[in-house]
Amino acid sequence: MSGFAGTGQLVRLALRRDRLRIPVWVLAVAGITYLTAVSEVGLYKTQAAIDAYAALAESSPVTVAFAGPPVGLHTIQGVVVYEMSLMAILGVSLMAVLMVSRHTRAEEETGRSELLRGAEIGRHAGAAAALLVTTLACVGMGLAVWVSLLPTVMSPESALVFGAEIGLLGLVFAGLTLCLAQLFVHARTVTGAGMFVFAAAYVLRAAGDVRGDWLVWTSPIGWVQATHVPTENRWWPLAVPLVATVLLLLLAVVLAERRDFGAGMVPVRDGRPTASPSLAGTVGLAWRTQRGALLGWVVAMLLLGAVTGALSSSMQDMIRDNPAMAEYLALTTGASVVDSYLATVILMYGLCVGGFAVWSAGHPGADEDGAQLDVLLAGPLSRTRTLLGNLLVTVVNTSLVLVAAGTGTGVAHGLVTSDSGEGLRAGLAHLVYLPAILTLVGVVVLVHGWQPRWTWVGWGLLAFGVVIGWLGGILKPPAWVSDLSAFSHVPRVPIESAADSSLLLLTLAAGLLVAGGLVGYRRRDVGVT
Repeated sequence: MSGFAGTGQLVRLALRRDRLRIPVWVLAVAGITYLTAVSEVGLYKTQAAIDAYAALAESSPVTVAFAGPPVGLHTIQGVVVYEMSLMAILGVSLMAVLMVSRHTRAEEETGRSELLRGAEIGRHAGAAAALLVTTLACVGMGLAVWVSLLPTVMSPESALVFGAEIGLLGLVFAGLTLCLAQLFVHARTVTGAGMFVFAAAYVLRAAGDVRGDWLVWTSPIGWVQATHVPTENRWWPLAVPLVATVLLLLLAVVLAERRDFGAGMVPVRDGRPTASPSLAGTVGLAWRTQRGALLGWVVAMLLLGAVTGALSSSMQDMIRDNPAMAEYLALTTGASVVDSYLATVILMYGLCVGGFAVWSAGHPGADEDGAQLDVLLAGPLSRTRTLLGNLLVTVVNTSLVLVAAGTGTGVAHGLVTSDSGEGLRAGLAHLVYLPAILTLVGVVVLVHGWQPRWTWVGWGLLAFGVVIGWLGGILKPPAWVSDLSAFSHVPRVPIESAADSSLLLLTLAAGLLVAGGLVGYRRRDVGVT
């Protein structure tokens, strides 16, 4: 029997399982790309505003490190690419890592792959199916990004090259994750390692762009950004990620041949003879399983906060020649440009931390799917204690990530303004979004308690909040539409006072949602959706 026998059946199975995930990923990234392109045209209406943006970006190493090489910034097309690249790069990379990890190592870890291999399924069929499905998703995202840019100011050629680079970047990270799946035993480790590789690639690209040297070519992100859209639209750099993907796939096959099924090339470290006392309860167990992701999020938010905090003093120069940008930041009478910028940045970080919170709150659902929850409930643990233990860890970890973002922003802002008081004010302002984030957590708990299959609702509400928070000032939706987002009810600190009754109402709403979820969780059958 061929090592790839049964690949077609597994592809159909994976496509059925991801029939919602893939369209959501593709449409979300393509939609954000389109909305960003349209909004940037509205923000930079004059050549003077575009030149002011270019001057700031080209003179700031922080901006170059954050967004990429400043190519064509004296044109509106260059500004559009500069602003939308990060989200598209992040979206396709994360999708590739998560999909490959889900369909390879997670399947082995849960025992589903072993069950399927009882039929006429080849050794490499699972990995091949995962790669094919992820390839379809990456190609689909590249095509969707290309199509979404056609009605904008981008030329057809620039849109096509940009879509191609996004699709090929996803293939590189799919190949990387497939190799990592041969090295590590646990799916969470594979996903975490994939995220680390992405972060390392981003740092290498940033260092290479700031220094303007060869270091940028050590990063897959640097490879695709070397196309220099929209000025040169070079196709030849895309050969590098294409060749790299082929080499990674060959390496994955070699590694797979040398490991036992269910094992990894990196041996699992033997545990202690007796468990730590902290693992005796659900809180310690939940903390142990999330600590790696927590560390990554804390470091990432600390660094991103430092970058945006360092840019705060430069906003005055950018907005001086750009009234449209001032309108986007929603400057109020008597509010400074810096405060308006910080209010927008703090909202963005609140939304980012919301993503971590939704993921963390969904952990009980993952444990239930993998049958780990059955083992826990077989002992002297109640359902309520199990769910509340995970919830406590979610609240504490979310607060820590939010504090990390505030610390990075506050310290950097205090340094560039030489005012520690201003830095402290900016840092503490991030906590104002905790009640809105907890409302999202409450929604996830409520849905998990009654209908676990619908936990995607939490991600949907977060995506809606991102659109309203990020582009609401440009799209100007009706007030009742904006009010559907919990983040719309949070005061825009530091412009507005944090002493607002809406924060108390959001906290109470989160508590009621959690209570409703607990009622449903105690009534339904575990493992039955």
